[in-house]
Amino acid sequence: MSECEYNFDQVISRKGTYSAKWQGYEKRFTGYDVKDALCMWVADMDFSCPKEVIEAVQQRAAHGIYGYTSEDAVIAFKKAAAGWFERHYLFSTEIDWMIFIPGIVPSVNSVIQEFTNIGDGVIVQQPVYYPFSDAVLNCERKIRINQLKEEDGYYTIDFENLEKLAQEKNTKLIILCNPHNPVGRVWSKKELLQIVEVCHKNNVMVFSDEIHADFIMEGNQFTSAGTLPVEFRDKLIFAFAPSKTFNIAGLGASLIVIPDDKIRKRAQKRMTMNRYPGSSVFGPIAGEAAYLHGENYNRELVKYIESNFDYVVKYCAEELRGIQIKKPEGTYLAWLDFRKTGMINKEVNSFVLEKAKITVDPGEWFGLGGDCFVRMNLACPRSFVMEAMNRLQNAQHGKYA
Repeated sequence: MSECEYNFDQVISRKGTYSAKWQGYEKRFTGYDVKDALCMWVADMDFSCPKEVIEAVQQRAAHGIYGYTSEDAVIAFKKAAAGWFERHYLFSTEIDWMIFIPGIVPSVNSVIQEFTNIGDGVIVQQPVYYPFSDAVLNCERKIRINQLKEEDGYYTIDFENLEKLAQEKNTKLIILCNPHNPVGRVWSKKELLQIVEVCHKNNVMVFSDEIHADFIMEGNQFTSAGTLPVEFRDKLIFAFAPSKTFNIAGLGASLIVIPDDKIRKRAQKRMTMNRYPGSSVFGPIAGEAAYLHGENYNRELVKYIESNFDYVVKYCAEELRGIQIKKPEGTYLAWLDFRKTGMINKEVNSFVLEKAKITVDPGEWFGLGGDCFVRMNLACPRSFVMEAMNRLQNAQHGKYA
């Protein structure tokens, strides 16, 4: 097998494929002229899936009948996932601990509904993936913000504040993001253990979204909540999906892992009550193929994305005025800091979206601590990254792209 099996430099047009990232995105950026922008926002990749995934989907598609999918497909997917978890995250899980669901966000809503009551508090660590905060509000719960502490682009957890929030009356749940989207921290085992200890002591359940676990930069180590001591498992739910790692988010295949029988049965009942759709024809098949055959793809992919980050870090330092970035420990999401440009938040958004013509996720979408930041997706060919940096530089010099 060749050293470099995949060509991530290849540009594959997604226009005309109903891609949410590239088609109809203008509606998401109301008030800004983003027509014909370079799209680097939604967290899916602009790379082709592993060839084994494509072949598995093509083989199933060739059958020509796409009726309801049996539980056997889901079980095969779970078995493949269990092997991946053990090899990559160093924890063993029983197939029976897993609940299949098309996406992680729906499971967040179910967990909020089942394990909290209307008016209860749910802790989120802003700035954070905004559907978490949306889910809390949509379920008529109260957001308890444990804002991350930041110093020179490096983020840490405010444990004193976390303890205070966990002790508050009716605080029932924390939604944890590890690796953290968008700030790129990969929480250490010590940090995770401290979080869980605080929550366990105060009877607060932990939902750990670990969907970016396969994007860990060199020199960092991912620790899954599944490796924490068994005495904490009655308060732990953790979530995984092959959707980010192998770019199959549109096929809908995620897994919620709950070791505790009572907690798992309650969560399963709530998801059944919510009538989430069952597995699609292609989701479990694609997920199984990815977890069984995706080792080389994932290894080469992470190296490529890390080189994209190295390029952006160097470019910002040498070519852009006041735009800063700290290389993340994990994820493929760059968290660009515009605070030293002298622009206020709205000006930052206008500068990037309209002048530079790059669609990014504005920092305020992620809550407290997001103003004057933007999130840029670097899971794309190097030519896109180079173009984005060139557009930012041109915008700073009045040469609009």
